[in-house]
Amino acid sequence: MARYRPWHATGVVLFALCLLMTAATASGTSLQVAPTSLQLEARQRAGELWLTNSGTSPVKLQVRVFRWVQQDGREQLLPTDELLATPPMQELAAGQQQLVRVMRPTREPPAAQQYYRLIVDEVPDLATRASGMQFVLRYSIPVFVQPSAGTLAPQLQARLVQLEDGRNGVEVANSGNGYAQIADLALGGAKRPRIVHPGLLGYVLPGQVMRWPIERTAIDRDNDQITAKLNGESEQTPLSPPPAR
Repeated sequence: MARYRPWHATGVVLFALCLLMTAATASGTSLQVAPTSLQLEARQRAGELWLTNSGTSPVKLQVRVFRWVQQDGREQLLPTDELLATPPMQELAAGQQQLVRVMRPTREPPAAQQYYRLIVDEVPDLATRASGMQFVLRYSIPVFVQPSAGTLAPQLQARLVQLEDGRNGVEVANSGNGYAQIADLALGGAKRPRIVHPGLLGYVLPGQVMRWPIERTAIDRDNDQITAKLNGESEQTPLSPPPAR
């Protein structure tokens, strides 16, 4: 198996493929975000995100939007003015709910599918931080803007690899024109899959290749069929091997 350098988060902020939530009860807040992803149609100008503080203490929040790109197996978040979130700052009292509108400044539909990340950060309280460690929350919400015409679908090829640090991994390439959300990655075929990464593994954007470490056992073989649940589907989908070199 070929060796690869494992991807790591770079860019403007630390990237999380799924939500990061660290010791929420330590700060007395419990932030909930809904929905966990947003889809905007070609001519849809705005979407809605609801923030709820179900804890016992107030929480200050910052909401930012970044353009989401993947390159060389790595995730990057870049500054953008193509999508706006308002209000960008707010304070939620215990039990309070707040609507955040995610808006496109332009009326023109995009020529291709567009990808963004909405980052919701808890702002540390200076007084509490001065007295000791404070745990804060972060949500990373994927936002997809659809083009005006055409059928969108991922085309995936997958293979097992060894990462540069020696860990076993999987490489997934997407040659289609739509994103792929990958969950419950399994080996052994669609009829009797052996799940090696339960839950969300990550996303592969069109034209990109991503690599992740996975747990494997001694009975795994390089030619094992790789399957996964794609874009929220309930059934395992076989992922084709890459073309022979």
